[in-house]
Amino acid sequence: MSGRHRNDLPGERPDGTDPVYGPGGSGASGPGRPGPPAGHGGPPYGPAMERSGAVPPPLRMSDSSGAFGGRQSEVWRSGEVPAGTSGGHRRRRRGRRGPMLGPLAGAVGLLVVLGAGGYALSGFGGCGGGALVLEVAAAPEIAPAVTQAVERFNDEDAKVGDTCVRAAVTAVDPSRTTLLLSGVGVPSANSRIPDVWIPDSSLWTSLVLGSDKGKGAIQVSRTSVASSPIVVGVPRGVAQRLRAQDGTAPPSWAALLRAAAGAEGAGSAGAVRLTFPDPAANATGMGSLMIINTLLDGTPDKDATFTGIVRSLREATVQTVGDQFDRFGKSGSARMPLALTPEQALWRYNQTSPPESAVALYPQEGTLSMDYPYVTVGRDAERRRAAALLEAALGSDDTRADVLGLGFRTPDGDAPGEFTVRSGVDPARPRMLPAPSAVETGAVMQAWAKLSLGLRLLLLTDVSGSMAERVGPDITRMQAIVKVSQGGLRLLSDDTELGSWVFSTDMDGDKPYREIVSVGPLGDRVGSVTRRSSLLSSLAVMAPKPDGDTGLYETVLAAYEHMTDTFKPEFGHSITVLTDGRNDHPGSTLTLAKTLDRLREMQDPNKLVVVNMIGFGEGVDPTELKQIADVTHGRVEIAKSPDDIRGIFLRLLSRRITGR
Repeated sequence: MSGRHRNDLPGERPDGTDPVYGPGGSGASGPGRPGPPAGHGGPPYGPAMERSGAVPPPLRMSDSSGAFGGRQSEVWRSGEVPAGTSGGHRRRRRGRRGPMLGPLAGAVGLLVVLGAGGYALSGFGGCGGGALVLEVAAAPEIAPAVTQAVERFNDEDAKVGDTCVRAAVTAVDPSRTTLLLSGVGVPSANSRIPDVWIPDSSLWTSLVLGSDKGKGAIQVSRTSVASSPIVVGVPRGVAQRLRAQDGTAPPSWAALLRAAAGAEGAGSAGAVRLTFPDPAANATGMGSLMIINTLLDGTPDKDATFTGIVRSLREATVQTVGDQFDRFGKSGSARMPLALTPEQALWRYNQTSPPESAVALYPQEGTLSMDYPYVTVGRDAERRRAAALLEAALGSDDTRADVLGLGFRTPDGDAPGEFTVRSGVDPARPRMLPAPSAVETGAVMQAWAKLSLGLRLLLLTDVSGSMAERVGPDITRMQAIVKVSQGGLRLLSDDTELGSWVFSTDMDGDKPYREIVSVGPLGDRVGSVTRRSSLLSSLAVMAPKPDGDTGLYETVLAAYEHMTDTFKPEFGHSITVLTDGRNDHPGSTLTLAKTLDRLREMQDPNKLVVVNMIGFGEGVDPTELKQIADVTHGRVEIAKSPDDIRGIFLRLLSRRITGR
């Protein structure tokens, strides 16, 4: 097998190559995949972002020719989509072994079962019982091909010195092995650290190498066992509708993301429901985030835009790749299902004779690929030499045939003969995006962890008399602030916990503030309506208090105390103040200095509550607002027009990534 090779050691090399993923920059590819020829690397993009700032516009390639770029998918171009595939697909018998997953080879077959994490071990052949046994942990979908290769390897009586070498294979979720190798998980009888690891993606190895305990735990070789690009899977009927709408033009990630977010101009094919596996537990989801991150490179407000996309996608996650196909073929929903899936998983789904088969779309900007790297674990010299022997054996033509028979591509991108227009997948090699570095992978996954965390937010709206001032021909400061609030609400998911107070003076007895809606999930019911609807209704009737002053200091202190008293560690906590920028409360003895001192006293390092300030109009004085925001690690934003609203909220949310 002409395996894809990577460099041996972690850390960037002097020539700029990444040792885990291979060359970066122009001409680099997704993990374990060949990149486009010179000049066809990471695409330069046209318009930076959609005006909303939430998702990118269609991204243009500088060159639409060549074998790797600009071609239209044969499946897409022909308009021919699978009318249904036979569940009777017959896998050829390879080499001199029996059927895959059949009886293990050898005169004396031995099965050693170690709980749920048991390893299947072939017979010792002529070695007796004194063999060195390599424990191999392989991603479940590639494990059958690895098992076949190990059977052949065990029959060869390979030796390290005078010691026979044998291998035993178990199918293990790569996320479990990642936790073990990173020092987060604890080995047990059912979950052990292997000698050889074949995960589905080098993204996992990046996370291990980026951890304190995992830096020296693994060595990523230059061999890849198989590859499978991440594609967009759609039901056959949806593919036909999309083709009728868009003709032969290949789809783009940008258009798909706009459609999933419900953005204007997303197309007339109808709203879509995008799903993808949880990036925290699945390399397909992780790879999807890396694709988005790569496509946003060089765009203005990248962090804010990435935040908007992630906040939309976090509600679209499912547990496994297979869960995505459960929605295919089901009627009764007006939303078209889209699945981010490895090509092999979609092909395998079509082999089950589903009610409606799936079609793979290959976005024009390119994609990343699952690359199934060969990883040696530990530093024992003898076991390393044994692992090198097994690595060489995995390069055989028999293993290549087994990989193709399971619906994978070879490491160099060759497709199985069964890949045809009618099978829903395109045999041509798709364009590959530049491979993410280990540093990029770690940063994106940290961003996902922060942004997918729940959010508790208390909104404080200034209703003092000064909010009646006009800041434009047809809009008052109050009306502008309401638009800010309404725009922000649209960016928040139903599991966001949000509440609303208004403040001026004497709003509740002598208190300068009054609760309008208590803090809680937006999707929960408050009386006869949801909390979201209740908040929107309260905003619609919100009006300035004609003779009201601005009790800003007391309100901020009361809100801060409330949020710390009700703190929930599984959420990120913030207070957003919408005001004209000045405290004006003659009856109060509070000064700015006293307010800042009190905020410092209330701060608890285990209960971080951030105060963000949003003012509207050219005349807003941010001086006081900035001092309050700074002491709570918050930020001040000034909206000069209603069009600034979306960008402001996204920038405030994106601070969870950057800390700025």
